[in-house]
Amino acid sequence: MKKTILIFSSIIITAILSYQITWINYFLILIVFLNIAFLIIVGLISIFKKLRNRIFKIPVLIICLCIVGILASLFHPYEKAIINSNNLSDNLEYAYKTDQKDRKELKSFIGYFSKLEERDSIRLKQIRKIYKQDKLSKPIDKFHAAFVFHHSDNSKDYKIASELAEDAANSEILKNNYTVQWLKKASYDRYMVSIGQPEKYNTQNNLSIDLN
Repeated sequence: MKKTILIFSSIIITAILSYQITWINYFLILIVFLNIAFLIIVGLISIFKKLRNRIFKIPVLIICLCIVGILASLFHPYEKAIINSNNLSDNLEYAYKTDQKDRKELKSFIGYFSKLEERDSIRLKQIRKIYKQDKLSKPIDKFHAAFVFHHSDNSKDYKIASELAEDAANSEILKNNYTVQWLKKASYDRYMVSIGQPEKYNTQNNLSIDLN
């Protein structure tokens, strides 16, 4: 009875934490792979030496527990993609933050659950409107807009992203900001690749947690 209560309590706690905290999903995935690796090793050992069943049961239970947590996280709703406040900078910053947060959500990479493309379109629509109204003057606003633009799917937007990112990167206030300087290079390279030209900074062929 105590074991059953402990198992169900663990399932509930894991599901709640996974639902509420994004990064836990990746931790659970790591645990799953580690336990699978353990089972493979133990399975090979068991060919030559008899082992107790308990050695297999615990990793299997842990894997099942992690899978429940991962599945629970997939049903956590996205935040609003954009806001429409009277403050331009707040709107741009919010769009940038949800752009980044969406790409840390596990479900964004699972077809059935993902709404990443739809949400990118919503953000791009807002940013394009602001850009056309020529309201981007602050370096940080240009950076936020550029980041959203560089997650588009066409050369025109990539070019805009590159121009805005360069303006932001050349500003006195952001000249030492790593992410801003990285975006200047990445958006330029992405634009060049999109028009069939070679990269300058070699950012599109290297694995990078920033390049999303």
